[in-house]
Amino acid sequence: MMRQVCSPRIVRSVFVSFAVVLLGSITVLAHNPQNSDLADNPSITAQLQSGQGKPVQLDGEMEIVHQDFPDGHGRFVFTLKQTDGTRVPMKFAKHPPTHLLTGDHVRVNGQMLNGNLLLYSGSNAKQTGGGGSGGGSMTPSIPVPNTFGTQSVLVMLVNFQDDASQPYTVADAQSMFFGPVNNFILEGSYGQTSLTGNVVGWYTIPDSVTACNIYQIATDSQNAAVAAGVNLSNYSRYVYAFPFNSACGFAGASNVGGNPSQSWINTAPLDLHTIDHELGHALGLWHSHLLYCGASATIGSNCSIGEYGDIVDTMGPYGPWSPHYNAFQKERLGWLNYASSPSIQTVTASGTYNINPYELGGAGPKALKILMSTDPTTGAKTWYYLEFRQAVGFDAFLTDGTCEQCYTQNETTGVLFHTGTDSDGNSSDLLDMTPATQTFAWWFDPSLVVGQSFADATAGVTFTPTAVSSSGATVQITMNGSSCAAANPTVSISPSQSQAVTAGSPVAFAVTVTDNDSSGCSGATFNLADALQPGWTGGWSAASLSLSPGKSNSATLTVTSPAGTASGSYNVSTSAVKASQSSSNGSAVGTYVISTATVPSVSLWTDQSSYLPGQMVAIRVSLLFGTSPDVGARVTVTVTSPSGKKTTLSGTTDSNGMSSLSYRLGRNAPPGTYQVQYGTAVPGAAPTAGASTSFTVQ
Repeated sequence: MMRQVCSPRIVRSVFVSFAVVLLGSITVLAHNPQNSDLADNPSITAQLQSGQGKPVQLDGEMEIVHQDFPDGHGRFVFTLKQTDGTRVPMKFAKHPPTHLLTGDHVRVNGQMLNGNLLLYSGSNAKQTGGGGSGGGSMTPSIPVPNTFGTQSVLVMLVNFQDDASQPYTVADAQSMFFGPVNNFILEGSYGQTSLTGNVVGWYTIPDSVTACNIYQIATDSQNAAVAAGVNLSNYSRYVYAFPFNSACGFAGASNVGGNPSQSWINTAPLDLHTIDHELGHALGLWHSHLLYCGASATIGSNCSIGEYGDIVDTMGPYGPWSPHYNAFQKERLGWLNYASSPSIQTVTASGTYNINPYELGGAGPKALKILMSTDPTTGAKTWYYLEFRQAVGFDAFLTDGTCEQCYTQNETTGVLFHTGTDSDGNSSDLLDMTPATQTFAWWFDPSLVVGQSFADATAGVTFTPTAVSSSGATVQITMNGSSCAAANPTVSISPSQSQAVTAGSPVAFAVTVTDNDSSGCSGATFNLADALQPGWTGGWSAASLSLSPGKSNSATLTVTSPAGTASGSYNVSTSAVKASQSSSNGSAVGTYVISTATVPSVSLWTDQSSYLPGQMVAIRVSLLFGTSPDVGARVTVTVTSPSGKKTTLSGTTDSNGMSSLSYRLGRNAPPGTYQVQYGTAVPGAAPTAGASTSFTVQ
């Protein structure tokens, strides 16, 4: 019998190396390196910083489409659909909004340049309520919407004005979508979700096979269906299937989420895996990746992301099979761990835990979930997900033995490990528990088998499978005391604003650093640094501070400005960076104030020289720098009666440098001479000016 050989090109083409800080979260990896719409894009950053674009704020619906190509690469396309139907392409410098779904209503702040909306990051797209992911939070709702019950699907078969071929029949499509595809959804959801609907066409649309505008194909397909009497509102998912269009190139494309969702199938004959993959996107799923850390590590500091690398998930590589979506993905859909769905057990203490076969129905647990890390900046949690797969249903191929250099049956004799982050739908990674046996091109024994252990010292947890059988797996989990949760340090500076000094004067700032790591972490050394104005000097009393978790200490930064520096307020920026982890840092900014102001000339008088008890004394203060009024100066006047009683009056000078104050004499005011003394602090300067006068009461 000829043995099937799995093509390596799908996996090999999707790796790019990254630096990963294990003490943080695996989600610091830039997932999807081949997709320019997801990878950091320095050219977009440069365009934004050039100021050539027109600043805009736009409102509309987010549209996210992924195009999957048969050679193993793909791309995400982000578009803002405005209320008038106009679509604006969105380009992100970094961190696209993987917390959003198609249909989310957003308000975006960016720059328009050459017809594209340029944004620094996904945080510049703020939800305004409603839409696909069901809320305004940076964390997607769990489950994502529209994933339960009967899904009404309209499959529109269309061809082109210059290619009217019909590579398969309506009956073929009906049989595929509402046979195997429906069965895949029904099995994977444990009977909670299914497909129903209709296949219509073939319609010849006024588009060319030499062009690829997916939204125009969608519009023309819908118009043709409506003209044929189809009521589009009866359906929540639209699928457009057409003869292979080389201008599009992709095998399939789909919205990520949306109601109605839209998917495009560009294969002939129809391919089960392609449809199952694109409908996964339509339900709200991103890709399932693999994490490759070399031949000696499962996780570490020099790892790569394989975009389509999760070989046991349909949201991973293309192939003839459709494996179940993994537990992180099913949790996002609500098919696991939601309401009456089968459970995922969250483990928080040492013990022995059972996992039921993943593919079978029943209460669960279908997976175990253990905290791996918490992002110190966002608070997002990354989890380990443990599954036990068997060759059942759509996973039956795992032991069919027909794939040379492919599945080794390890997938069914051990426990699979994935990681995923709550706030990032694009963070699903498969881990390799036997890294020494495979290269990243052929990764087909990822399970941790009985007798082996995997320890994550940072998370403070060790995993050891103790038994597997067709009825389930048993895992010993040991929590090694308190785990280490790394966090950015807190930095404060005192004084936050210095007293005004003349240029060239040294000013001392106390900089205090607090180690915010959890108690399970070891002590850390924080290197101190400053950023001053050009030509200024700064000297630290200590170059670094060594701290234990929860402890604080201070160092003094003495800053001196050059002689002749103009009066004003100048920033003094300070930072503390953990020596072992450059991404763990904190900062604080103080203000150095320079004033060369002189003492103003002062005039003080009363409107009369003599008063009777019960009268109002009008007191006037005038402050002038030469002939220029001192505007906005705070004035304080003290009136002392003959008996020694003091009364303080205060005011602020107006645009003429004048402050008017009132002092009311009591009906029994003692007669005699009253002294009026005043002084003012010149704003932003050390000198003070003062004067005195007097009046009598008869």
